[in-house]
Amino acid sequence: MDKNICCGRGENVLFSDFMDLINISFSCTSPESDLRNLLPKLYREQFCPQKKNYVVTEDGNPVAAVGAYDHEIRVCGRTLACRGIGNVGVHPNYRSKGYMKLAMNSAMRDMIKDGVVLSTLGGRRQRYQYFGYDTTGPVYRFSISRENIHHVFGDCSAPFTLREITDPHDKAIDLIIELNEKSPITPIRPKNEYLYIANSWHAKLISVENCGRFVGYLILNKNNVTEIEVVNDLDFLPLIRSLYAFIGENYSVTLFPHQIGYRRALTPFAENMSIGSAMQFNILNYRAVTEAFLALKLAYDKLPDGEIVLLIHGYASDERIRIAVKDGEGFVEEVDENTPENYELSHAEALSFLFSPISPLREEASDIARLYFPLPLSMRRADEV
Repeated sequence: MDKNICCGRGENVLFSDFMDLINISFSCTSPESDLRNLLPKLYREQFCPQKKNYVVTEDGNPVAAVGAYDHEIRVCGRTLACRGIGNVGVHPNYRSKGYMKLAMNSAMRDMIKDGVVLSTLGGRRQRYQYFGYDTTGPVYRFSISRENIHHVFGDCSAPFTLREITDPHDKAIDLIIELNEKSPITPIRPKNEYLYIANSWHAKLISVENCGRFVGYLILNKNNVTEIEVVNDLDFLPLIRSLYAFIGENYSVTLFPHQIGYRRALTPFAENMSIGSAMQFNILNYRAVTEAFLALKLAYDKLPDGEIVLLIHGYASDERIRIAVKDGEGFVEEVDENTPENYELSHAEALSFLFSPISPLREEASDIARLYFPLPLSMRRADEV
């Protein structure tokens, strides 16, 4: 007997049935692993997350789901429409039937139709390359040990007080949002949702204070700092010192390319340093994303005048764009087919050429290409789905 297979938004799926499906799909069998506790920013009943999912039903029963969650980031004054893919899951009894591919393709078609320019997800690299995603975007990671703190500062005492924020109405959240707004790349997080976003994957939102003065904040996931900002750069190293006393063990700090002052501060004494890829991205509008992150790079780096024309066979569409710098200002524009390109790139090649910290293709390119790229494509871990 043929099955009645449907794929569409989960408008008619009950929240309880949806949560049962995705928890079973990811073997989340304990309260600690329950996705409602892992990602409170998404999986609360009042949010109706099932309506933001592409749900496959078999004879009316939900058997697979792909979440598509909207958010925005602001980069040098440019707001980018983003949609993160999450909870890509199929019930164990219904796997190997193509349901994940069916739901993912539906999600990607709507993403293009809706004008989303940038998307992220987490998962196995090769699995999601089929849908245009790949690991890219430069990120810096520093590991800090007790010996580093002891030899540089003399002791491991804490100049600052670190306090976990547990109340979504804590006044420190206002100060954190104000500090975010001063950054050239800003996560757009509603105040009433800020703590839930920061608490993703059991992370903690920490306010840093000194005798009643707000110093800055960080997001801490076990012993990994995934986000950190201070009001005054001179307070960054005292915060690094205070962090060891707060955590009580060795820890790591993730920094983005634009955080050049913090990187310079950590480089002389961190135990280990590495440059890697931030996360898996898919770019659906190269012009918009390249324009934003070229502006971000020019905010902290000097680039020579020049231009390069790329023909990109993107996941969403072909784009022929001119990328140029003149007197310290960046320009990215679409050009017509009569403008000859310097390089013709597939979608995967473009992700690597423009944004990856390591790109064999870029290593053989012109001086301008090697100076301009990689652009600092990034998104904070708490904003990834």
